[in-house]
Amino acid sequence: MNDLILHSLQPDELKQLISDAVLQAVDRTIQQQPEKDELLKLNEVAELLSVSKVTIHSWKKAGLIPFYRISNKIYFKKNEVIESLKKRKVKNVILNEEIHTT
Repeated sequence: MNDLILHSLQPDELKQLISDAVLQAVDRTIQQQPEKDELLKLNEVAELLSVSKVTIHSWKKAGLIPFYRISNKIYFKKNEVIESLKKRKVKNVILNEEIHTT
């Protein structure tokens, strides 16, 4: 059987202990859950990136951003779009530096 230990705590100490326990439980829960990629429609991606739908279609056609076709509709994973454009921006910066240095 478990031993019961009583200890007197100040209200602030009790609040801190409870707060710490809750934060630890939330952290464990977040770490256990896989990240879900948010699926966006074309107009949502255009709005997110502040570009036109035509630009998104062009980037999609050129292979600059990954997309998924579900039935007749096209969707984009938000994280993948952002990462692919970050990589593209880095490549452009590197290319521009190479052009200027040679």
